[in-house]
Amino acid sequence: MSKQGIRLKVFYGWSKINKIQKREAIAVAFENEELAGDECRRSGKSLRKTITICYERFQTEAEMKEAKSYNRVFTVYNIFLDDKIINGSLDRALKVNSESDKNHVGIEERKRISEKLRTEFIASHREYKEPTQQLDLFPLSDDRIWQY
Repeated sequence: MSKQGIRLKVFYGWSKINKIQKREAIAVAFENEELAGDECRRSGKSLRKTITICYERFQTEAEMKEAKSYNRVFTVYNIFLDDKIINGSLDRALKVNSESDKNHVGIEERKRISEKLRTEFIASHREYKEPTQQLDLFPLSDDRIWQY
């Protein structure tokens, strides 16, 4: 806990699509110590308007130290599904999110976070299928023999 006994939270969820947010993304929102307390609790309502929250946890001491430098109630990071690295893959997006948390969150909690995010995404996107990857430049078929 910090000096004042304030415990700041981290919220994991999916960004809601609206006029401003037009791309689907995993959203990770950090409470900031500067404006924590009652003001943050009231602002949680505004956070829930923009993010479908799937999981909450408390920040570590190192994360709370970083929060002191921000001047807003929440700091939100997004992992966009249409990003070039992610390329529409839910598995890759969850892996990137898990890797970004590896310094502050244990492996078991990262698995719980990924599972909650996956469950929420699948519930709202029932037709979702993981995109296929082309592993070879020239796919071989049984009826065709390649000569080099």
